[in-house]
Amino acid sequence: MTLELELTSVHFADGGLGVHWTRTQDGQVLSVLFDHMKVDSGVKDGDVAPEVQHAEGSVRCIGSGFVTVQVRGATIVTGMHGYAHATGWANGRRLRAAPGPSDEPFVMSTVAPVSQDGQLRLSLLLLAQRDLLEPNSAAACWIDSIDIVVVPEPRSRPDQVDSIGS
Repeated sequence: MTLELELTSVHFADGGLGVHWTRTQDGQVLSVLFDHMKVDSGVKDGDVAPEVQHAEGSVRCIGSGFVTVQVRGATIVTGMHGYAHATGWANGRRLRAAPGPSDEPFVMSTVAPVSQDGQLRLSLLLLAQRDLLEPNSAAACWIDSIDIVVVPEPRSRPDQVDSIGS
């Protein structure tokens, strides 16, 4: 069996994220863990601007095809007017978390093509702003992991199916 696509490595521009990664021996699954992909806004913040963290990374690949990208994290918000959001893109395909309770984990996912240059570009954005009207409010958002899995090539495409009967 020949593999159409293999995930070989990952690199993020910001060395302070505490990135650790591993992949399966066949290169079909790559997992990334972050130690420091987090924003928090609390009473100690003297600035009214939201806390922001942006991370750019790329996965090197051999071959072409599609991958699923799943990003996992969580948010927490106290105060009615605070917010914490995570969003991202994988080769231009939007990663979006469904709105849910602010104290539960989230999963963002998409299916993305690997570029002809063998790159899967990842862009992640975190925003958090405490409720400025409540003195003891807080907001935080973090991403702890990304799993990237090669989508298997179909065995046959519909346009290649032999007709039965003549």
